[in-house]
Amino acid sequence: MRAKPARLLRSLCLVTYCVEELDSSVAAWTEYLGYQLVDTDPISEALAASWGTPAAAGKPAALLQPASGEPIFLRFVATGETRGFESPATAGWTATELLVQDPDALAARLETSPFQRLAGPGDLFPGPKSPRAMQVVGPTGELIYFTRILPGGSRYGMKQARCPVDRPFIVTVSGTSTSAMQAFYAETLGMRVMPPMNFINGILAHACGVSPTTNFPTSISTIPGRRYLIEMDECPPGLPERPRQAGQLPPGMAMVSSRVRSLAPLVPSLRAEPMAVSQAPYGGRRTGVVVGAAGEWLEVLEGPAD
Repeated sequence: MRAKPARLLRSLCLVTYCVEELDSSVAAWTEYLGYQLVDTDPISEALAASWGTPAAAGKPAALLQPASGEPIFLRFVATGETRGFESPATAGWTATELLVQDPDALAARLETSPFQRLAGPGDLFPGPKSPRAMQVVGPTGELIYFTRILPGGSRYGMKQARCPVDRPFIVTVSGTSTSAMQAFYAETLGMRVMPPMNFINGILAHACGVSPTTNFPTSISTIPGRRYLIEMDECPPGLPERPRQAGQLPPGMAMVSSRVRSLAPLVPSLRAEPMAVSQAPYGGRRTGVVVGAAGEWLEVLEGPAD
């Protein structure tokens, strides 16, 4: 019997979105959310090779960072296509949840912006320390949750935002089998996985074309350090795979990246041979991509956090 690996994922460091063009995304995220543009180098051949996506080489890209300076980035890659979070939903990465200080003030600010509010702001449960959240769709269809956490207000020990719109702290994947998704994170990656709980999620229900009162089994994988979580939502049968052009990244929320101490345990599972990448934010680290049970692409960067 194969021994369970140690917890491989150490911290999230990138969320990658494929979009039709860069200007609208960069302008919206910098003007309305205070993110900083830190790099505009196109995707290098080495990086595209590490993903197993030769068609991505040379594509324009933009790397954005929250004003807090947290070492986690959003990357927009101009692949000429977009896949927003819309009906019908597809399997894979679906949503990025960011820490914010005041979702109500942010909602007012976004009223005249390219961000479309879907729901909230509202408290997630009764009580003075309840997280308060708002759900929006970004200018290229990206599904984003903005969440305020008060001290002591998170059952997982998550910390509060350090600037008005801070870092991603939860990424969400959707698939049709909780057990398969849990097995990938628990057995392949050695992560701690919590038992599933049922939640009503009107936004996901609409995208899946089911009743708004549908219960979705939801499970959480915790990453050491109490800074990041991976959420797994089980959708009804029939959730299609996300279509992808040959040699290209998946459209929409394409990929999530995490630090690992070593790529060695994952090399047999990588889509392509890992490569050392010099461009930001890799800094010469080796990187590669493993595909999860719901078809989600998880990039793994070797070495310690900055």
